[in-house]
Amino acid sequence: MRIAKVLLAAGQSSRFNGCKLIANVGNNKSMIARAVEVLQQLDASPVYIVSGAWHSEITQALKHCNNIEIIHNLHWRQGLGKSIALAANHLKHSGDWDGILFMLADQVELETCDIQLLVTRFQKTPTRWCANYGKRLGVPAIFPYDDFDLLTTLTTDKGAQHLLRGSGDIVNSILINQASTDIDTVEQLKRYASKIGT
Repeated sequence: MRIAKVLLAAGQSSRFNGCKLIANVGNNKSMIARAVEVLQQLDASPVYIVSGAWHSEITQALKHCNNIEIIHNLHWRQGLGKSIALAANHLKHSGDWDGILFMLADQVELETCDIQLLVTRFQKTPTRWCANYGKRLGVPAIFPYDDFDLLTTLTTDKGAQHLLRGSGDIVNSILINQASTDIDTVEQLKRYASKIGT
């Protein structure tokens, strides 16, 4: 079963006052490079990165990475939904995929083993799967091929939230507390760095 791995990284990082995705998150590794590595360790398929506001910076930060494809979202200001739609449309026409896995580049506490939990469950039951943060559902999430057309229509800043939280379709979830941590500000990054001892 083939699952496309998509890293969503098109946002402006407005609360960070700069490109947070090139910030060091330990081991002299940028946030975006760490996220790519987490997904690469799942399997040998490529990692698709949807860039946007900081396309040049992300491209530079990943210049030494192999087996990746950067999809430039020129309309990133339209929100996360546009990035998801762009990726879904690209993958719909570029391979025999059974599903799409979406992850946010700033989910710095996620490890490959967390993503593997979702993949394993999806392989057994190929429906929508996502992380349960304890209070809500969200990414990382996997959508089956049957959702590809629907994903290509997304336009809102809320991404695919309504497909995970508000639809009448079956959505399976796994408790992944690490998914609740993301970095939006310099202060949050400092707290994270202090926590991991960098």
